[in-house]
Amino acid sequence: MKLIIVADDLTGANVSNSLLAKNGLKVGSIDTLDKVEQYRDYDALGFHTDSRGDEPQVAYQKVYDYTEKLKNKNVRFYNKRIDSTLRGNLGAEIDGMLDALGDNYTAMVVPAFPSSGKIVVGNFELVDGVMLEQTDAKNDPTSPVTNSRVAEILQKQSSKSIGIISMESILEGVDSVKSTIKALITNGARVIMFDACTEADIDTIAAAVIGAEVPFISVDPGPFTNSLMKDLNTPQSYKEKKKSLYVIGSVSGIVAEQIAQFKAALDPFIFQPNARKFLYEDQRNDEIARAVASVVENLESNAHFLIATMIQKKDKLDLKKEARAAGLSVAAASNLICESMAEIGAQIVDQSQNKIGGVYTSGGDITKAFLEQNKAQGIEIKDEIIPLAVYGRVMGGRLDNMPVITKGGLIGDKTTLVECANYLSTKISNTFVEEKK
Repeated sequence: MKLIIVADDLTGANVSNSLLAKNGLKVGSIDTLDKVEQYRDYDALGFHTDSRGDEPQVAYQKVYDYTEKLKNKNVRFYNKRIDSTLRGNLGAEIDGMLDALGDNYTAMVVPAFPSSGKIVVGNFELVDGVMLEQTDAKNDPTSPVTNSRVAEILQKQSSKSIGIISMESILEGVDSVKSTIKALITNGARVIMFDACTEADIDTIAAAVIGAEVPFISVDPGPFTNSLMKDLNTPQSYKEKKKSLYVIGSVSGIVAEQIAQFKAALDPFIFQPNARKFLYEDQRNDEIARAVASVVENLESNAHFLIATMIQKKDKLDLKKEARAAGLSVAAASNLICESMAEIGAQIVDQSQNKIGGVYTSGGDITKAFLEQNKAQGIEIKDEIIPLAVYGRVMGGRLDNMPVITKGGLIGDKTTLVECANYLSTKISNTFVEEKK
């Protein structure tokens, strides 16, 4: 087994494990310490102590006891999973794991979770650009957060000496971070806190921590441990779960409601092209290229990618007015928009390096154009998700056998897109793309 995760609640263990699972690792979250040996073929196991709301000493003892029982020379490293908004008994639980493992271990703390809007710079954690203490974390009923300075929170809760590695060192690269780690440990630091603003920063820190060749525990909400596992796993390659692409050209009010629910539930990457530009020959290709590039450049950031001409009701295009301005009939303008959206979808799939595992299309014209763009003969229908929303497999062409869901623009209620997205995710959940390192 490569990794043991000890979280303060089940949700936390699941979040960390889900990031690892995206890379094709075999992971599990379990409720008991009994019979751990039967899971020794797993890459990672997550445990939870339900200690977020406990008194610090109780939380310390729980983590100490778990770590003591889970200690195993075959485990590559240990993770003390912490909440991404620093709630709970961070310092006490870090101390519990360190004390159980021994005096030669150092806690490497990377609280940043860039893909969810959480970064740490200058020792301050910000959430979507707002100081942590000014977010809803301050209102948590059991463990309110009233300080944005990560090192101060740790120092108040931990008995260990704290060191800080700032963005200045991280921007200088792996060697700078590695030498700073060694210097801090030499000077007595048992807990080292790192700034980080991007996934690349976290990768730099992970490479430096491994390169420092010191016994360590990772302390983070998931991304840092995921980066460590990529480096420690297979040196040649790793696996990543395939993504879902949603191409929506419908402009009905219900579609806007469905997209709003989709955003809230699954946090997709969204790109809204300027549909007006599709009506002009000298602008169309540039707008298509802009949309494709935006998604392809961000394929690592999300599991779901949405391209839609209308996100909110106010975005609805006055097609008659815009067609008249472009010197087109309404039918010709509508066809150009559908063909352009289908072209965007086809190019994204083509340029995704096999990372798109399934496609959702909304609107009959969009679906027809998308199939034509990919030279498909049709769809082999497999199932009906709701009336007039169907699941199937592409027949022939460049996307032969790819899972696809199609739905009419006026079909369903506000939860339908989420329901279809969850269905599609299930259908592609066991498909991976191998990434060369």
